Amino acid sequence: MIDFDEIKLKLQSSLSPKRFLHTLGVVETAEKLAEIHNVDKEKAVISAFLHDCAKDIPESMQIRFCKEFHIRLDEFMKKNIALCHSFLGAEIAKREYGIKDEEILNAIRFHTTGRKNMTKLEKLIYLADYIEPNRKYFEGLKTAREYAKKDLDKAMILVLTNTIEYIKKKNGILHPLTLEALEYLKSEKGEFVNW
Repeated sequence: MIDFDEIKLKLQSSLSPKRFLHTLGVVETAEKLAEIHNVDKEKAVISAFLHDCAKDIPESMQIRFCKEFHIRLDEFMKKNIALCHSFLGAEIAKREYGIKDEEILNAIRFHTTGRKNMTKLEKLIYLADYIEPNRKYFEGLKTAREYAKKDLDKAMILVLTNTIEYIKKKNGILHPLTLEALEYLKSEKGEFVNW
């Protein structure tokens, strides 16, 4: 049995106040979406609580832990270390919090990049991270929140498209998993991707 109070206390002491507030928003959103979309609520809450458990670790330490835990950093993660917190977070969830459920670990692992053929739980955590109530407003947020309540795939297509456009506009580093996630979802709906 998972002790949510223990997880909450541990996270509160390891995350910045701003990150902890964000985490609580993701938990709240994930719980609501799990109910709407018939996803295991306990798995959704655990994944949401732990999705950013490695986010506030300094980048140099993230790199060190990735080496220590044998997490392979691909060329995109090496160029943008911020991407590796989700992969490291899954490993910390396993080692520090005793999470063994691979579905939960994957929801944590892919909440930043996405990937093709995501489970409902993975989509739910990806979206909850993006639309949680403490997010500063940006164009498309309201629509993403509405879509997420009705159709996870439609919401994912919108959010992934917005993310890719934002990264390209900023000349940032786009992880191929993100593009693969969008291409997969669009092909499932019979749509085409133009990048």
